[in-house]
Amino acid sequence: MGRSTVFAQGLVALATLSAASPVPISITSSKRAATNSTGSISWGPCSDQFPSNLTCATYTVPLDWSDPNGNETIELGMVRAEAKDKDNRIGYLFVNPGGPGGQATSLLASLAQEPDRLDSRILDRFDIVGLDPRGVGISTPVQCDPAAFNKRVAYFPETQDQFDDLVAYNKGLAESCRAKTGRLIDFVDTISAVKDHEAVRKALGDEKISLLGLSYGTQLFSQYAELFPDNIRALVLDGNLQHSQSESSNLLIESNTYETTLKQFFSWCANASEDECPLSGQDVQAKYESVLAKATKSPIPASGCNNTDCRSDVTSEDLRFNLQGYLISTGSWSSLAQALIKADDGDATLVSQAQGLAVGDAYEDSSLYAGTAIACQDWDHASTSLADVQAKATLGSSLSPLTGGACQSYKIQTSCIGWPAPLSNPTKRVTYKGDTKILMAQSTYDPSTSYAWGVGLHAEIGPDRSVFLTRRGSGHTSYLLGGNTTAAINTYLLDLTLPDPGTVLES
Repeated sequence: MGRSTVFAQGLVALATLSAASPVPISITSSKRAATNSTGSISWGPCSDQFPSNLTCATYTVPLDWSDPNGNETIELGMVRAEAKDKDNRIGYLFVNPGGPGGQATSLLASLAQEPDRLDSRILDRFDIVGLDPRGVGISTPVQCDPAAFNKRVAYFPETQDQFDDLVAYNKGLAESCRAKTGRLIDFVDTISAVKDHEAVRKALGDEKISLLGLSYGTQLFSQYAELFPDNIRALVLDGNLQHSQSESSNLLIESNTYETTLKQFFSWCANASEDECPLSGQDVQAKYESVLAKATKSPIPASGCNNTDCRSDVTSEDLRFNLQGYLISTGSWSSLAQALIKADDGDATLVSQAQGLAVGDAYEDSSLYAGTAIACQDWDHASTSLADVQAKATLGSSLSPLTGGACQSYKIQTSCIGWPAPLSNPTKRVTYKGDTKILMAQSTYDPSTSYAWGVGLHAEIGPDRSVFLTRRGSGHTSYLLGGNTTAAINTYLLDLTLPDPGTVLES
């Protein structure tokens, strides 16, 4: 689902930023005096962790939106790329890169450092806002014990002892999160984040906004559209996540799209030039299966890792989970081939580095911690026994034999067994009754958010209220690739012109 590590792979593929400061930014009173104030939000200089061409702001909201006048509050942090052509400014464009746990501030910071990745007209005419959802980034973050998070457990338990260890790990991590984070751990569901975005919209002047949601961002903004349909000027959902499927359906759909895209990689690499793929002309699937067999027999050492930023060896389970992240961007496929070559030779460092570990940085680690916390409040996880989990493993291995059903949906469902926070945003269909037509983009071979989810969400929203745009190709999401799909999305954002229903583009 493009969520972070495993719960933030989508974010990793879209943008990375080395955060220099581990603490949420704040604007001092002296800086506030010189800021340009809009509504009740004042934009001012950011901390050194962000490019100087961005401005930053904070905004206070209730911890619990069911008690909006309560004494408990949290702080939302956001960055802005201000419209360059103020005379022709369209309005605010909110972006979310996915996750859950993905940092909108990190995405916008990356784009600010590489402005050529966006159409100049988008930069000219929109105030682009990256608002970190509650629990994430420079908003009040979810914090946990890194050692508790990094502890290794088997997500595919074969014995009762292994299952008991998994549940104990989940509970121990949750206890550390509650001790460090407080009551916020119970209020990081997507509906709360939706209401945060609406509060910020009103504080920025109460104008209609445009929204661009990638991966999990499609869930965030489709649920925004359901609750606040009249406040949207334009809405793009790219790499769609369908929040209405059953647990078993999600496992089937996501593990299948992961495995299908892995096969696309095998075919591409075998037929690519040697400059493009170091396994050119070879049986790439056989190379993968060789590595998997070796990791199954005994963990493969990762000589470049020391268990602080990546694990010192790689199990077959690690391999199957971690390769999903490599498939996010086709630009990483050559590196994936190199990772398989080295692992087959006995060094799985590159495979291990694809799995994020907590490093003790509040900004960076919040994506990992919040990813788990949000997912456990948003997605059903009814398994309570070893037999339940083994049935899911059998489903995966039967229908996705190369990857054995390892995928982000599976890890969420097993990571949340024993999680104490309530399931406050359970799976359900999206009901949208707004007049603004939504543009939905989906690639045919997306390793995280399946084409099936895109078609399903389109049916929920309705063909009379949305247009479904297909990119025939591989990779997770389409907007930042710069092809014809990007151009179609930009045309819609700029002047609300939609492609014809059923349009299929090749880039």
